[in-house]
Amino acid sequence: MSDYPLLTSNTITLRQFDYFVNTVQLGSLSAAARRFGITPSAMSQQIDSLESSLGRKLFDPRSRRSRLTKFGREFFTQASDVVDSVRQAMAMGQTFGDGVMTVGTTPTIAQKLLPPLIYRMRLERNIDNIEVRSFTDIRELHSTLDEGALDLAVGPLERSTAKVFHCFGEEELVVVCHHSHRNSFDGSWKQLIEAPWIRCGANSDLTDILSREAGRAGVHIRFAVRAPDVSTALSLVEHGVGVALVPRMALHGSSRLVSIVRLPRPIRRELTVHARDKSPYVEKFLDAITDTELVRKFGAAGLFDIRRPKLESASRPQVPAQIGARDATFIPEAKAQ
Repeated sequence: MSDYPLLTSNTITLRQFDYFVNTVQLGSLSAAARRFGITPSAMSQQIDSLESSLGRKLFDPRSRRSRLTKFGREFFTQASDVVDSVRQAMAMGQTFGDGVMTVGTTPTIAQKLLPPLIYRMRLERNIDNIEVRSFTDIRELHSTLDEGALDLAVGPLERSTAKVFHCFGEEELVVVCHHSHRNSFDGSWKQLIEAPWIRCGANSDLTDILSREAGRAGVHIRFAVRAPDVSTALSLVEHGVGVALVPRMALHGSSRLVSIVRLPRPIRRELTVHARDKSPYVEKFLDAITDTELVRKFGAAGLFDIRRPKLESASRPQVPAQIGARDATFIPEAKAQ
């Protein structure tokens, strides 16, 4: 029999590792339970079993699993590495031996930004096998990267567990209408809500942003048509069906039948590259997307506004100093990179 408890029966399981790591990363046992589709009590029982197998407490018993013990903080660092390694190993079945660089992104970036970038990479950096995967749901893009099924993700990504991330620009989101209606709007939300709105995608982050901006103005958006993606929404606008919120990048090379409605407060968001590891493929992609001449051309074409922050990477997971009992985020010991 093995001397290592992990390899014996009825002890620690990889699922227990995953439950514990996600509870810490999400800052809430309930949030982690929802991610796995189980009840909080079932997850709590699994973490109890993990603590029993370890012979130590991971959470302060007085904190209702909202604060790690000193041992719990150290164990989280090691457990995170184990979970990451397992995800990468499971993803090998999709990528091993193919020599394919898999890029996940939004439909708009896949159509407007990646084609010239991939052309440059094939021409100058000898990358001959590239797969582009498109996601209308940013949350799905995040999770697919976390699972190791992508080499990198490009888009308006915010929080992730990626070890390599780089902000390469900023995009503006604009309201568009048919050109014959451009004089009908003054840009105020109280006026815009009277127009028929086109929703982009069932789970698109554009819908969340639109609802947020309308809420700030004290109004509520009602959708008349639901489109599967931005390009379909633009086609509907071209035919005078209604108005839509879209990335300005999507208008590059579009029909002159579409006009922008100027908002009193522009909506902007960062565009970033996230990767789980700095592989040769990732390094070549970052070299291309930070190329001064290419970035200048992208900016001149109106694809995005240029940003020049430092390339950042995190080699170890951030361990929270305290997990808020009511908050789904946590407070790290040091400022997040």
